[in-house]
Amino acid sequence: QWYQRRVTITAGGASWAKIGVFYIIFYSCLAGFFAVCLKVMLMTLDENQPTVMGRTNRPTAAIGFKGLYKMDFKSTEGWKSYRTAIENMTDAYAEAGKNNSKSYSMDNLGDCAAVEDAAIRNLTWGCFYVGLNRMVGWEPEKDLYFKCEFVKGKTGKGNVEPPFTTEMIPSEAVQKATFKSYYPWLSKAKSGLQPVAAIRVKFNNETGNPLVSSSDFTEEHLNTFYECAAYSGDEKIEDSRSAMFEIIYTLPQFEKDD
Repeated sequence: QWYQRRVTITAGGASWAKIGVFYIIFYSCLAGFFAVCLKVMLMTLDENQPTVMGRTNRPTAAIGFKGLYKMDFKSTEGWKSYRTAIENMTDAYAEAGKNNSKSYSMDNLGDCAAVEDAAIRNLTWGCFYVGLNRMVGWEPEKDLYFKCEFVKGKTGKGNVEPPFTTEMIPSEAVQKATFKSYYPWLSKAKSGLQPVAAIRVKFNNETGNPLVSSSDFTEEHLNTFYECAAYSGDEKIEDSRSAMFEIIYTLPQFEKDD
C-alpha cells in the first residue's frame, strides 16, 4: 500500500533532528575555539604597560575618565553625570594609592580633591582636571606644567567675555617642582597613576546667577570652551595635543526694547 511520507524540503523529522544536533555541536566547538583564542590573546597583554609603543606616543593633555570634559550648570542630569565622573576618578586614585605609594595623590588638588568640594552646582563652581596620557619611558626635557585659557572665537552667542574666574591647583610653580618626580613613567605597577592638575571654575556673581531667572530676564543658552596644554619650560611640548573642556550654562539677560 502506497502512502505519502511527511517531509519538509525533502527531509523528514529525523533528518532535521540530526542536522540540528550537528549544528549545535559545530557552533559550540566554534565558540569554544574563539574563546580559547581570545583568552590566549588577553594573556599576552600587560595591564600595567602597553605591548606596542611608538607611533601612538604623542603627548596629549587629557584626563582618562569619561564625563569630565563638560561642566553643565544648565542640566540636572548633566551635572549628575559630571559629579559621578569626579567620584570615579577620585576613587581610582585612592585605590591606586593603596597599592602603590608612588602614585599621585588627589590631596594635592585642594578644594578639587573630593566631589563634595569640587562640584557645587548651587554655588556655581566646579573643577576640570588635566594630565598627560601615559607614555612609557617618556619624560619632559624641562619642568612640566599645564597652562589653560578660554578659547577666543569658540564661545556661545553673546558670550564674548566668559563670566567665570579660574584658579589652577596646584600652581604652575608647584607643578614644576612636583611633577618631574613622576617621570619617566614606567607602568601603573611601578609609577602608579600619572599626576594631574585641577582648574577650579567659579561663576562671577557680579554678572548674575546662571541658575536663576525672573520675569525681567530672558534665559539664553550659552557655552564656553576652555583649553589646557602641556608645557615644558617656556614652550608648549612639541607635537602635543591640547585638552578642550566645555562649560554650559544659562546667563540671564535683560529683554531688549522693541
